[in-house]
Amino acid sequence: MSKDSTKEFLWIDKYNKVISCEETNKVLNENLIEVSSMIQNAFDDAVLLGCDEKDFKSKISNLLKKLEFSIGKE
Repeated sequence: MSKDSTKEFLWIDKYNKVISCEETNKVLNENLIEVSSMIQNAFDDAVLLGCDEKDFKSKISNLLKKLEFSIGKE
């Protein structure tokens, strides 16, 4: 994983404004680091087990494209 994966970001709300709450940004950055680490570990496992790198990345990309807000939906 590169050093950029631990870089802190400013986050944008649904009105295209920067989220100014430090605690919110902290939580979002920690979540991004956690997801990045999990995906990197899964990618490493996949390649070690013989999976094609492009195939893995394609599947993760498709997964991200299908994400929808799920809280309160049932």
